[in-house]
Amino acid sequence: MGHYYYQTESCNPWHNLAVETYLGSRIEKNDVILYLWQNDKTVVIGRNQNALLECRAKLLEEEGGFLARRTTGGGAVYQDLGNLCFTFLADPRVYDLERQMRVVTDALKTYGLRAEFSGRNDLLAENGCKFSGNAFSNTGSCRVHHGTLMVDVDLQNMERYLTPSSHKLRAKGVSSVRSRVCSLRDILPELTVEGLKGALIESFGKEYGSVQKLKDQEFPLSEINRTKEWHASWEWRYGKSPECEIRCTRRFSWGEADLWIKGSGLRILEIKMYSDCLDASLPQAFERLVTGKRLDMGDVTEEDILRAGGSEQQRERVREAVSWLSSADL
Repeated sequence: MGHYYYQTESCNPWHNLAVETYLGSRIEKNDVILYLWQNDKTVVIGRNQNALLECRAKLLEEEGGFLARRTTGGGAVYQDLGNLCFTFLADPRVYDLERQMRVVTDALKTYGLRAEFSGRNDLLAENGCKFSGNAFSNTGSCRVHHGTLMVDVDLQNMERYLTPSSHKLRAKGVSSVRSRVCSLRDILPELTVEGLKGALIESFGKEYGSVQKLKDQEFPLSEINRTKEWHASWEWRYGKSPECEIRCTRRFSWGEADLWIKGSGLRILEIKMYSDCLDASLPQAFERLVTGKRLDMGDVTEEDILRAGGSEQQRERVREAVSWLSSADL
């Protein structure tokens, strides 16, 4: 039986989620691990969510941020260095949500804050504002409970990135439920992320008894890097998105293009271009080219365009439409 805690210095969400996966794989009988981590400028979506529906992913990445998908359910969250993530990983025989939440709420009590576990797995401050969301998974050999603690999050960035684009979109994924949120610093001006880390570790020790610190040297870097690559992959982050329908419109010098797209896994299953362009065959040429391709056009090559045939003028118009989709904030 062992009770352990680990803090990572990494602020990369793909690495941090890979570490979480590794820690879960090493759980033995009666083990409980508390893992503390932070992500910088990141939107994390739930396992069953549609990336396009939940956030402005292209804007986020253009501004140096990260899109990540976790293996647990729940909704989309924005995280930066004003947020602290915690994870409890436990042998199912000793997994105890009440004890785990007590570690968190008792840590907050040391600052004079009485928090309430409420609703959709949220922690609320006394004024009713949400400052923490929690999600869960069960692999059979390990149960995972992780959550966020908004200490001093940039709420303006949160609003910008978690507001989907204005394109008309219908999706079968699980939509996030928007809640009234606040940062803990609004209530506790003296609170810091580092201080909260220390309070959580102390509270963990009081709840579970003797605890041991895990060190980086104990982790197999090659295994973690392989899992990190998977978390960073387009296929996992975008390709796991459920079926969706998108409509977007743009006027070019040669006419208006009105696209109706049906996608699955963020690949184009069906597409229809309506246009007042004088080149009557342009819409069909474009539709043939991009059907089956990624929505971000990342796998459309110049060779594909040349093989599609048509006049050079038509090919140039196709290039313009492809460039538009590749840069659009879908």
